[in-house]
This record gives sequence, C-alpha cells and structure tokens, in this order.
Amino acid sequence: MTPRVAVVHPYLLPGGGSEACAMWMVQALQDDGRVTLITMGRPDLPALNESCGTSLDPGRIEIRGLRIPPGMRTRFDALRAFRLARYCRRHAGDFDVMVSAYNVMDFGVPGIQRIADFSFDDGLRRELHGGTGPGEGPLHRASAGRSLYLRLARALAGASRDGWKRNLTLANSEWTRGLLGERFGVPAKVLYPPVAGAPSPVRWEDREDGFVVMGRIVPEKGIPLIIEILAEVRKVKPIHLHILGRSGRAAYARDIEALCRRHGGWVHLEGPRYGLEKDEFLARHKYGISGCRHEAFGIAVAEMVKAGMVVWVPNAGGQTEIAADAGLVYSGRDDAVARILAVLGDPAGEAVLRDRLEGRAALFSPARFSSEMRSIVLDFLKEGHGRGA
Repeated sequence: MTPRVAVVHPYLLPGGGSEACAMWMVQALQDDGRVTLITMGRPDLPALNESCGTSLDPGRIEIRGLRIPPGMRTRFDALRAFRLARYCRRHAGDFDVMVSAYNVMDFGVPGIQRIADFSFDDGLRRELHGGTGPGEGPLHRASAGRSLYLRLARALAGASRDGWKRNLTLANSEWTRGLLGERFGVPAKVLYPPVAGAPSPVRWEDREDGFVVMGRIVPEKGIPLIIEILAEVRKVKPIHLHILGRSGRAAYARDIEALCRRHGGWVHLEGPRYGLEKDEFLARHKYGISGCRHEAFGIAVAEMVKAGMVVWVPNAGGQTEIAADAGLVYSGRDDAVARILAVLGDPAGEAVLRDRLEGRAALFSPARFSSEMRSIVLDFLKEGHGRGA
C-alpha cells in the first residue's frame, strides 16, 4: 500500500532554511508515497521552488493551507501556530506518518520531527540568543506578559508538555543533537540540511575581494559585530561587505540601515536574493562571514561554502561543523580580525582552505538529504511506528 505522508511547516516564505528543508522533504518523498504539505497560509510554490532549488509540481502533491487570522501574518507566532497544532492532531488519522519540518510537534501519535533551532523552548532561546535585543517586540522579551502569552498559546494548542518526545527526532547538526540530549534527554539522528546550487564556475582571481553575510536582518545574526570586524580588516586590506537578506522587525532594520550609511560606500545592504540571482551574486565574491554565535546549523554559511567562498564563523553552534577548520572559527572581534588577516595574507594557505571547504560541501547536497530522508521515513514505517503499519 502506498504510504500517506504529511509534511508540516508553520509558514512557508522564500529564503528560509527550514522552508528549504520542508520543500526538499516533499520532493524526496513524493515518489514513495502520497504526500500532503500542511502549513499556514497559501504558499507561493513557484517562488519557493526558485528559492529552494526544488521543482515541486502542485499536481503531484496535496497542499492544505490553513487560514491565518487577520493581524497574525507577521506576528504572534505562538498563537498562530496553535491552529496548526490542533489541526495536525485532529487529522493525524488521515496519514501513515506525519513529519514536522520545523521543530517539535505533538501529533497525538508518534511521528517524525526535524529540529532546526531551539525557538520552541523560550528559556533556552533566550540563553542562546539573548532575547533582549532592540529588534525584540514586547511579546518576545522576558516578562510576566511573555509567560502569560506562551501559556495561553500552549493551552489553545492542547498539546501535552512532553508529547513531542515520543517522535523520532532529527537534528540539523551534531551541536543540536548534543543539546537535545543534554537539556531534554532526547536522542536524535543527525540529518544535515539540503543546500541547493552548483559549484561556481567563476575563477578565484576573477572574484571581488568582498565579504557577504546572509540571513534575516535580526539581532541574533550579529551584523553590527561583523561590520566592526571588517572595519578593522579594512585598515589593512581594501575589502567590502554585502548584507543579503529580508528584514525582520522594522525598527531593527532601520537601525541597520543607519549603521550601513555611517560606513560610507563599503557596506552595502542588498535585500533578499533568491535562486540563480543569489548563486551568481555569491559566485562573484571570495569571502563570507557569520556573526550568529549559536546558529544551530547555518544554511547561509553552507550556501557560501558551496559557492566556493572562504567563510569565517563564531566558535559556537553547528556552523563550526561546516567550516571544520580552526583558522575559520573565531572567538570575538579581535580574534576574527587576526584570523581573517592571516588567511588574506597567505595565498597558498587560502588555496588549501578552499580545497577543504569544497570537500565539506558534498555533505550538504540535496541528493544526500533526499536519500537519507526517504530511508528514515520508510524505516519508520517498516518498524511499525506508522498508523498504517
């Protein structure tokens, strides 16, 4: 019998790492079963295909898009998600297995869940990312109001507190797997995310001596720190910086725009880039950098590595598994400046790093992700976990 599989994601927008995983999950599983994509809102499938590198055909899958209440499209994530959680438990019997493409979910029956970050635990989220940056709204700051808001969302969702722990859990990095075991006592299997795009044909000597940082324009991405680091590097080497990504909260985006203006013509705020346009942009630059200290994986870092760039990352989180070289992992502003200048001043060493990173890129291919995802779901069903087993 053809298995019935549901892939669940809270809200699909072009440009996100969890969105790419959801899209590739559907693409990987559609040949082995009848796949339904369950989400909030009406996903723009052509835009998502372009952004994620997929080729989903709406004629081959079912899409169930739940209506988003007025005023909740860009905020009140926890309250918005309760409708999705209740829907999934109510319809779990329609499927042989339900798969959460983004973080924990209590389906009411055992399912599969992929952990992309720790936003599902407010205390740990705040511990990892501070939670008090200028871009945080009042419902995100630690307060009695925040606690009440989250309790209301949990009550409306109707999920048991530890119901998600009965699922088969997939972690997006070894770092995430370790934290799941340490903080929650939950075992997990590592499944690295899929990173689309082909290696760049542009020769190294034809690229600009520019740095790129990619991701949502939000406080935890550390953009001010990156600008500080590269301002120091510029005192020795004539580099520049491009910031790629969609804005998060408007107030924080305005702060970043003002910061870029203060740094004259060498910091460029580019906005989001998708698909071939993004691939071509990355291919024209030599270097990348991340400023997010506790990135659970770092899709943007992996994309830059796949484009043939040399990328520096902070010394925490899953992104260190992508870089996998001490010369590319920094522990603060001054250390970052020293490590960057050491590489920029050593062309032979830089070439060695590029070769190593090229080898790492194969670990994050969509083909590898798709093959492993199919095996995970089929094994889950064969072992008798699925409803139809």
